[in-house]
Amino acid sequence: MHTLLTKIFAFIFSLFLKAVCNLNKNSVTSPDIFHKYAGEGNNIFAFWHNRLFYLAYYCAKNNKKRKTTILISMSKDGDYATALAYRLGLDAIRGSSSRGGQQAVRNLTDKASQGNNIGIAIDGPRGPAYAANEGVIKLAQLTGGRIIPVSYDATRKWELKSWDRLMIVKPFGRVHMAFGEPMEIPRNLPSDEFERYRSKLKDVLLELGRICAEELKTKDMNGKADKV
Repeated sequence: MHTLLTKIFAFIFSLFLKAVCNLNKNSVTSPDIFHKYAGEGNNIFAFWHNRLFYLAYYCAKNNKKRKTTILISMSKDGDYATALAYRLGLDAIRGSSSRGGQQAVRNLTDKASQGNNIGIAIDGPRGPAYAANEGVIKLAQLTGGRIIPVSYDATRKWELKSWDRLMIVKPFGRVHMAFGEPMEIPRNLPSDEFERYRSKLKDVLLELGRICAEELKTKDMNGKADKV
């Protein structure tokens, strides 16, 4: 029954995502970063846990050359996210720092060697929210993949009462996405340098979130001015 429910959820929510994307005005900061690197593969898209769904749809729709593999926890909630990922045409690897982590890293490394892009919520699976962990830095070391930070915001959205305040975009609004410059992680990075890269990634993602919010605010103000 649980498997059936995940498939029903994936079918319905995938239709909802497609409708939301088509019924919102979308804009992107630095789209050239995505279009330049996504087709090459072996990128690690790093994002906050509460911004998974819209990003998953964006990657599935706009990059047909390379499969994107999302790291998803082995929880029951993760079962639903996995079913949705497959429904959207993405790939999924199950695991987290608390369960199945070592095998997940091996599987992700294999996927990267095949040319897949990787998507990781760097404050998942349990938070705290907006606290970047070092796992993505270590994965970039192992795979040689570049880390590409990405965030988005929306003028119309639901924020669930979960630990991460999961964001679900509503129709008939504006969505703005922002990509950050790729981060290259040296394979021989000293252990005492991990914190510097972790902190930098966190700061970049927070700044991208600020950019998205500011872009939406500016566009709304311009729209109101046009109507007067």
